[in-house]
Amino acid sequence: MKSRLVVAAVIGTAFAAPLGAQCASAPIFARQACYASVDLVNYMTPQLATAVAGGSSTLGQSGALGGLGRFALSIRGTGVMNGAFPNIGDVPFRTDSAPQSYTTEETIVPGVGVDASFGIWKGFNLGATHIGAVDALVSALYIPDIEGSDGDFSVTAPDGNLKLGYGVRVGILDESVLTPGVYVSYLQRDLPTISLSGSSGGSSGSFALNDFSVKMSAVRIVAAKTFLIFGLQAGVGQDSYKASADIVASESGQTANASASMSMTRTNVFAGAMINFFVFKLVAEAGQVSGGSLPTPFNTFDKPASDSRTYLSGGLRIAF
Repeated sequence: MKSRLVVAAVIGTAFAAPLGAQCASAPIFARQACYASVDLVNYMTPQLATAVAGGSSTLGQSGALGGLGRFALSIRGTGVMNGAFPNIGDVPFRTDSAPQSYTTEETIVPGVGVDASFGIWKGFNLGATHIGAVDALVSALYIPDIEGSDGDFSVTAPDGNLKLGYGVRVGILDESVLTPGVYVSYLQRDLPTISLSGSSGGSSGSFALNDFSVKMSAVRIVAAKTFLIFGLQAGVGQDSYKASADIVASESGQTANASASMSMTRTNVFAGAMINFFVFKLVAEAGQVSGGSLPTPFNTFDKPASDSRTYLSGGLRIAF
C-alpha cells in the first residue's frame, strides 16, 4: 500500500465536507472505506500542493524582466521535508462503519515543475530604476499514466497528461545598485484531470477517484538583492486550493458512491540564496506553509493533517 500512497503523493489531491454526509448514508460495509478515501486525500492535500507550488513564482528572479524580448526559464525541484503518509494500507477497512486509527510514516513529498516568464512591458522610468513592469508567467506540470506491477493501483489522465498554468508578475521596483528588486505575482496551476484507483491491503476493499480535478493559485510578494555573484531573496504569499472528484469505494461486496469538493487557503513564507554563473543562476529556497483548516476527519491519525509543513526548493534559472 505504501506504493499506492506514493502515487497519491505524485498527483496531489484534496476535498472535504459535503462527502461526509454521503458516506454516512452509504451501505454499512462500505461506509468506513468511503470515509477512509476522503481522509486520505484530505490528509495529503496541504503537502502535495506545497510540493507543486514551492516559494517564488520564478526561481532567482529579483524583479520583473524589463520589457519585450526578455525571457527566463527555471527548472525547479521541491521537497516537503516533514511530509507524512497515512498507513491506510496496513489496516483493512472496517465493515462495522466505526472509525479506524491510523499511524503515519514520515517521508519527503517531492514535486517538480518548469516555469517560464516573458517580458511584456518595461514599466515607468524613475531614473535609476523602473516601476510597474509586467511579465507573463507560464508553468508546466506533467502526470504520467501509472499501472501497478500487480494491478493493485492505476493512475490515468483521460484528457491529457500535460497541464499548463498561467499568471502575471508586476514589478514594484527594479533592482539597482542601491535598491532591491521587488515584485508581486499571481500564478494559477491546474493539475491534469485524472482517474485513480487502488485497493486496501488485507481486505477486499477498493476505492476510485474519477474525474478528479485540482486547481491551485499562488500570490507572492518577493524582494531580492544581488551582491556581485551572490544574491538573497525573501517573500511571503498565499496558496489556495480547490478540488472536486467522484468517489467509488467498496468493501465486502457493498459500494459507496459520492461526489466531493473542497477549498483551503494557507500562508507561505520563504527565503533563498542564489549564485550567478552569468549564463545561469543556481538557486536554493527554504519555506514553510501554515494555517488553513480542514474538516474533522472521520478516522483518527497520530499527526494532524493541517500541521505546518517546511519545504526546500532548488533549481536553475536561465535568462535571455
